Amino acid sequence: MKLDFPIHIVRASQPTGAILLYHGWGGTAISYLAFAEQLADEGYDVFVPELIRHDQREPLDNPFEPNVTTTYFWSVVEQSITEAAEIIKQSDWNASDVIVIGVSMGGFIAHGILSRFPTKALVAINGGGAYLEAERQFRERDGRPPLQGVAPWMLDPIDVMDKRPRLLLHGDADEIIPLSIQQTYFESSIQAGFHQAIELRVFAGINHTVSDTMIDQLIGWLKQFKQMEATDGLHSFSPQ
Repeated sequence: MKLDFPIHIVRASQPTGAILLYHGWGGTAISYLAFAEQLADEGYDVFVPELIRHDQREPLDNPFEPNVTTTYFWSVVEQSITEAAEIIKQSDWNASDVIVIGVSMGGFIAHGILSRFPTKALVAINGGGAYLEAERQFRERDGRPPLQGVAPWMLDPIDVMDKRPRLLLHGDADEIIPLSIQQTYFESSIQAGFHQAIELRVFAGINHTVSDTMIDQLIGWLKQFKQMEATDGLHSFSPQ
């Protein structure tokens, strides 16, 4: 696949790994560059792709209109996951050196990337790793009928559990991506026996936003993760 769209790159002075960073629905890659700088300061080359239907790539005029969101949400998620393979290939980093971080829709994308490619770890902020449960709740909230036939995604991340580290940060007052979606994913990981690989941190009174405390805890987690000297042998990746 030839990449014919911009990818914003923030380099670390002495990188020890790489991060793919994904923004949320209706957001922009450029608005995440300050965040990318913080992550680069922790020793990571940070890649912030521009997403289809966003940024300069056929952006939607009214992305938050309900019918627009329901029409395009999953196709943006699915295409972004697919494009990640070539982004990693052209980044000069091995997939096993890459941590995927996403916010809101970006969290859905990050989960999908982790489930399909041998990336090192994941951080999802107000996102969701249980696709089918998410769609069920979205449809119930919107008054739409249940999903019928083939799902609009290739693979539900909840079906791929392993030892790779996952940090889930979520507000308990989130009205856009309910906490219960991520709790479903978290509980599935625990039931599969990977309680040491996953952590769900819940933030009281936080709606669908990224708080300073969330960022501080993410940075702290990255520092701790680096100290653990994660290697390619840390996880066992077997897509189903």
